[in-house]
Amino acid sequence: MKRIAVLGALVVSGLAAVGVTAQGLPGITEIEQVNGNVYKIWGAGGNTTVFVRENDVVLIDTKLPNSGEAILAEVRKVTDLPIGMIINTHSHPDHMGSNNELSGDSVEVVAHLNSKNRMEAEGGPFGVSEVDTAFSTFMEIGEGDDRIELYHFGAGHTDGDAFVVFPNDRTMAAGDIYAWHMSPLIDPGSGGSMLALPTTLTAAYYGIDGVDHVIQGHGDVSSWEEFGSFVQFNRALVQTAEQTLQFGGDERAALDALDDNPGWAIFLGTEVKPGLEYGGSPKSRALINIMVAFAELRGEEAPLIMGLPREEWPE
Repeated sequence: MKRIAVLGALVVSGLAAVGVTAQGLPGITEIEQVNGNVYKIWGAGGNTTVFVRENDVVLIDTKLPNSGEAILAEVRKVTDLPIGMIINTHSHPDHMGSNNELSGDSVEVVAHLNSKNRMEAEGGPFGVSEVDTAFSTFMEIGEGDDRIELYHFGAGHTDGDAFVVFPNDRTMAAGDIYAWHMSPLIDPGSGGSMLALPTTLTAAYYGIDGVDHVIQGHGDVSSWEEFGSFVQFNRALVQTAEQTLQFGGDERAALDALDDNPGWAIFLGTEVKPGLEYGGSPKSRALINIMVAFAELRGEEAPLIMGLPREEWPE
């Protein structure tokens, strides 16, 4: 555990944004329509969701720094309307890194209150990114076809994770609390918690209505049913970790117990997903989150583990 704790200390600042960038993440790809007026731009960090309103465009997340021009170039393929608002799902620099390139006097920046506090704090590798409007649990923006709903249900990936819903288009941008259709990265230094994650996800699943399409923070677009199975898997992961620890088992034993359920196979794959070269396989991420859950259950300070050494990946 000592080596992992050291790794956590190394990556706390900016969630290792500089290191992640150096890993050669895929560049921005062609903008794709998700449904109605909602589009997705993949690559160069987290997904950027594009929502075309009557008079302007809303961007949800702005990728790594220096991505502003490339994002705008993709937006211009579907509309000439100006950028009027940026909504950040959380405070990590692969999701708000280009805010300062794209924001200005005419662009409103919106985020959860906890994310705002981090984005505006002094220090960090990319400086201050100001937030104009913050919300705590729920916020509604606009009306009719332009309506946007913002939800916060508690800690998970961070303690500022926002679910962004476009009711008219039956679509939701989930941010990194749901990324790659596998158990998410937990950032305890930003208030994230593996033990809180299932409760937060369950509240979102039952508290949000009318969604058919879920844009992952990284990766693809899922159905609401797929999002539901993701919720169930993370509940099972925490329950299995608790039961295993209670009876004296270790993290690998908990992973084996999860692996015995064929229903979880999609969340326990051993291949690296395209664009996730720095983060390991779904199965290695599940093991990481069992390790985080064990630490929280023991009352220890949970580590931030971006990835395990390749020789420690479970097969």
